[in-house]
Amino acid sequence: MDLKSKLSRLQTQVGANVAAPQDTVSRLRERIAQMERSRRGHDKLDKLRRLGSRKLGSDPAGSDPNLRNLSTLAAAVEGEHIADGLIRIARRIPRRGELGTFVLHTLSANPRLPGEGTTADLRQVYIDTETTGLSGGSGTLAFLVGVAVVDTEAIELTQFLLTGFGAEATMLEAFAETLSPADRLVSYNGKSYDLPLLMTRFRMQGLPHPFDALPHLDLLHPVRRLFARRWVDCRLLSLEQKLLGFNRVDDLPGSEAPAAWFGYLRRGHQAPLVRVVEHNRQDIVSLAVAHSALTRAIDRPQDFGADIPSLARWLSESDEHQARALLQAHADSLCDAGKRLLGHLSRRAGDWQQAASIWETLAARGCIDSMERLAKYHEHVTGNLAAAQRYCETLPVGIASDHRRRRVMQKLAQAPARRRPL
Repeated sequence: MDLKSKLSRLQTQVGANVAAPQDTVSRLRERIAQMERSRRGHDKLDKLRRLGSRKLGSDPAGSDPNLRNLSTLAAAVEGEHIADGLIRIARRIPRRGELGTFVLHTLSANPRLPGEGTTADLRQVYIDTETTGLSGGSGTLAFLVGVAVVDTEAIELTQFLLTGFGAEATMLEAFAETLSPADRLVSYNGKSYDLPLLMTRFRMQGLPHPFDALPHLDLLHPVRRLFARRWVDCRLLSLEQKLLGFNRVDDLPGSEAPAAWFGYLRRGHQAPLVRVVEHNRQDIVSLAVAHSALTRAIDRPQDFGADIPSLARWLSESDEHQARALLQAHADSLCDAGKRLLGHLSRRAGDWQQAASIWETLAARGCIDSMERLAKYHEHVTGNLAAAQRYCETLPVGIASDHRRRRVMQKLAQAPARRRPL
């Protein structure tokens, strides 16, 4: 064999020996890849099993800080599971006994406030929420929604408690089903907070909200009309203490509700969340009782320390005769604002004598408005231009007062001497 043939044979042998290790490495890499895919599959399956166990609340307590024993929570709040992540709490509170100084059997199913028409004949649905934040916004959700109605024997209260973010749409739908077109919502600061927040949550879940067709009474506003100048603040707790004579015991402040809910989600702490449910329940019951108590404060304002002029101004929007009668009944104790309102209502009723008497009293105290009314009164009603001139001279310099002064002077100059008052 020549040299060329030998070299060719050696190259063939070397190529075979090199290919074998390359083939072995390729098979090894493929085996490693298969093992990795298998491991990832097992990890994913295990994760799904853990999530499924968590949703069902079947993991043993203490095995994971995120595990929940929903059955225990439902029992603690006296509720029932109606969907995954949602507890409904229904309670019928008999109208027996008292809440503070208010006797519950006198509770009205349809309290009527001044100026209310047919809306007071609708079913009154009292509503309150507990949320994940106090500032509102699209990132805040209501994790507890409570509603109540009053019938002849009891307060029917229903609460929907969310135990996971995924059940929010179900909760909103369940809440909406409790309402009907024959309802009026009654809240406390609900126009500014609760309803806008709920409307946002309905929209974010792609659900139609039920509020457009429902009248809404926010009791915070009538409470402010009656007591804003009498109380330090008009919070619901202040209303309970001052209007209902009721003081809560061991109540969890509403400001701690967000931390209680997140504490349950993250660490499974149930006790604070149970207290939030109790807090919400008391809010709604107090709201229903306060609605009836307000009608009593309107009938007997002195007994409840209500602001008489503010109440009369409220009454005058629908019944000026009733408002005037209220002011006359308390004429001796009225402030200047109350006297001005009484003078205004007397003038509208055609009682010029009483109106002028009130204006003269106030003008003597430096009331510019009363001076101007007396100038008008004597110019246009009594025709006593000299008296009208005197009151015009007491008015501050201004376009309107200067115009009135010149007009009265012109009338005096044009009047026959025999008609001029001495």
